[in-house]
Amino acid sequence: MSEAISKEAFQALIDRAGLTLTPPQFDELRIAYGYLQAMRERVRKPRGYDAEPAHIFKPAER
Repeated sequence: MSEAISKEAFQALIDRAGLTLTPPQFDELRIAYGYLQAMRERVRKPRGYDAEPAHIFKPAER
């Protein structure tokens, strides 16, 4: 997981989004934000065609 975002920086993002959160909601979203950042870093890396699983549709025989 990426390093945790500071409370102040996360509060700035929340304010910019116009959200009103309770303290438990704030803490939960702040934790989730770290996981989203880690996922974002993995998704943005260039990959070759062989990194994708094959898309195969095989209809059932009757």
